[in-house]
Amino acid sequence: MVTRTLHALVRRYGIWMMLQAALGAGLLVLALILVLELARPIRASGEPAGTIATGELLSADQLLERLSARETVSNRIAAAMRPGLFKSATPLRDKPMADKTIEKILSQLKLQCVLPINGELVAYVNVEKSGLKKCRVGDSVEDLFTVIHIGQRSIEITIVDHPVTLSL
Repeated sequence: MVTRTLHALVRRYGIWMMLQAALGAGLLVLALILVLELARPIRASGEPAGTIATGELLSADQLLERLSARETVSNRIAAAMRPGLFKSATPLRDKPMADKTIEKILSQLKLQCVLPINGELVAYVNVEKSGLKKCRVGDSVEDLFTVIHIGQRSIEITIVDHPVTLSL
């Protein structure tokens, strides 16, 4: 009787439709098993005292209380970090890629003039594709360089923490 019903269904809907229905039924059974397994409480088996998997069902407040009492990994990492921890330990001068980056930025810069304005020296640097930039000591220009010192005919800048002098 089952084979006759199966043959009638295959004739009516085709083999691919029957395979899809069988796969769908299998996935439905697997999903049902997964839901039932997740709903079952966790039992402790030889775990040290104080772990959360104790077999008892906790309310949300109790769970938050237990989780907040434990020190998390991110809290330990944040406590160990300090400013400047991940800066490079070696100077960038001997690195070929850093040298090329410094040279590329330096090729885009040209000191145009140095003028005293209100008793303070101000330098004008032409940045390729950006135009003329007014620079004072301590200014950072477009994340390319920082001005350290301005002289009468030159300025000292840092590119990627590497000091460079631009002259007229």
